[in-house]
Amino acid sequence: MDLLASISPLFVLSGFAVGFLVGMTGVGGGSLMTPLLILLFNVNPVTAVGTDLIYASVTKTGGSLVHGFNQTIYWRVVRRLALGSLPASMATL
Repeated sequence: MDLLASISPLFVLSGFAVGFLVGMTGVGGGSLMTPLLILLFNVNPVTAVGTDLIYASVTKTGGSLVHGFNQTIYWRVVRRLALGSLPASMATL
C-alpha cells in the first residue's frame, strides 16, 4: 500500500490546526491533541495519553539537551522548582 494513500486528510488538517493553535497561544499540544484523538478519531484514551507522554518525553529531553549545551538553563530556578515538585510527585505516587 502506498504511504501517501493511507494518510487521511483529516489527520493532516488536525495536525495543522493543533500546531497553529500551539504556535499562537503557547498551550501544550497534548492538551489539544489528546482529546482530539479520543473524541474525533476514537483512539483508546490509554493509547492517546501514552502516545502523548512518549512524544513529550522525547521532545522535552531534546530541548533540555540543547539548552544544556547552550548553557541557557538557570539551575538555581530548576533547584527551587524541584524542591516543591519532587516531594509532591513522590507523595502522589
